[in-house]
Amino acid sequence: MANNKLKAPQDLVGDFWERFVTKAPGKVTAIFPNSLYATLLPRPQAQDSSASKKNFGEAYEAAANDCRTKVARIVRDCMRTNTKFTDPDFDLRGNGLDCLVGLTWSPPTTRANPSQVEDALGTLQANKVFGDVTLPMDISVLRTVLAGKPVDDEDGDHESFDPNPCSVHRVDWIYEDPQFEVDGFSSSDIMQGANSSDCWWLSAVATICHRRELMDKICVARNEACGIYGFVFYRDGAWITSIVDDNLFLARPDFGAAVGGDLHDPSNSEMRKYRKAYQTGSDALYFAACRENNETWLPLLEKAYAKVHGDYNAIWGGWVGEGVEDMTGGVNSEMVLEDVLFKDSLWKELLNEEKHFVFGLDILDQSGVNAKNGLANAHAYSLLEAREESGEDGKRVRLVKIRNPWGERGADGMGEWNGPWSDGSKEWTPYWLTKLNYRFENDGVFWMTYFDMLGTFTNLYRTRLFDDSWSVTQEWTGVNVAWLTGYLQRKFVVEVKEAGTVIFVLQQVRFHTSLTFEPG
Repeated sequence: MANNKLKAPQDLVGDFWERFVTKAPGKVTAIFPNSLYATLLPRPQAQDSSASKKNFGEAYEAAANDCRTKVARIVRDCMRTNTKFTDPDFDLRGNGLDCLVGLTWSPPTTRANPSQVEDALGTLQANKVFGDVTLPMDISVLRTVLAGKPVDDEDGDHESFDPNPCSVHRVDWIYEDPQFEVDGFSSSDIMQGANSSDCWWLSAVATICHRRELMDKICVARNEACGIYGFVFYRDGAWITSIVDDNLFLARPDFGAAVGGDLHDPSNSEMRKYRKAYQTGSDALYFAACRENNETWLPLLEKAYAKVHGDYNAIWGGWVGEGVEDMTGGVNSEMVLEDVLFKDSLWKELLNEEKHFVFGLDILDQSGVNAKNGLANAHAYSLLEAREESGEDGKRVRLVKIRNPWGERGADGMGEWNGPWSDGSKEWTPYWLTKLNYRFENDGVFWMTYFDMLGTFTNLYRTRLFDDSWSVTQEWTGVNVAWLTGYLQRKFVVEVKEAGTVIFVLQQVRFHTSLTFEPG
């Protein structure tokens, strides 16, 4: 210390760095001490398992009963106050923006077209911002340069969630004769909203809605007079309830806002005409709707699903299999159709004789094409049925029935398969129309061969369903130091005491989750 007092400040700094400089040549192979893991990692400790084991059916019934109890309690309050139910946690009228986009949304970047760019450059040139430099640029050149794409969007295909519903009203205000379901649930009911991109979820709904027992497990309780609807979903290893009111977003504004308040309408006759034309029935909705003009189950189910996830923006994009998992408690696996090894084995699964699976499809073609034989790219579809039948010549044909959640062809005619076995194709003889009980309609439903399905679609989503004979055991674990090798010392031990089918699922949402399904 005494010597240091006599050294100049720069010499002290030099002494400090001298300790980190080696005179021998070599390579640095590690920057942490050899004992780092021993000091940072907790010591392994024997722990009693905290895994919870529940019968799959009993766990569902507990959630369903909770949903029914909550709905009944709300009905009593509505009767007591003579007021319809308004959901304080998902109030479209009082807090519509949060229900649409929540707290993480930001408006899409403002876009400019070639004409706007030309005008802007002309203004700069007129003010001699570029001096005497001449800019020989016209609109045709700009369109060539920009290829007709927004200047702020390099690929031109990015689609942002920018919702703009114009009004909110209750079901009995929108529909003339509202009914939760008309002739049951059906994939033909489903129409995708013109202003939404949850085709993945609608495809998931279409894959299960022909199974009455599955839909009844989702749509648990309701009181249409009070405007209360209770649903049950499966999320993060547990059944949860979602209760909503019957307010829905509409695509058109109310009459006063539409005409600006300048129209003299003392008898309200113009208002009634406007409401009848633009704010009545399924076509008036902003998001998904049922094809039947007075059927309400789909928009209310979509609203409850959006609430579970926080807002409508949260379900703007996703995967078919995840949607089926959320509504059934099943376990989804994804298969790249190009990688199928045993096509006959997959076909037997698609026949689904024991009804253990539901299936979805999508097209994610990386070639940049917008459509493949009439089918939209970057889009999800439902696989409704697989049939192997004999033709009039005795030859066996493998066919699959598929549905586009749009529910109809687009304005450009795109949306349904236009290859072999498409509507109106030469393959459809009177024999086959009768055999498959099929007729041509603009409803998004089409048939194609199994071979064409494998060559056209990119991915298949197989969701394994479970009944009351199964039990679910789940264990959650937290990871706090994800960058450190060897950080996770928690182990999972599975003891199989009798022969049977066991399904293991590893999921990551906010935490790592381990799920095991055991029969019995």
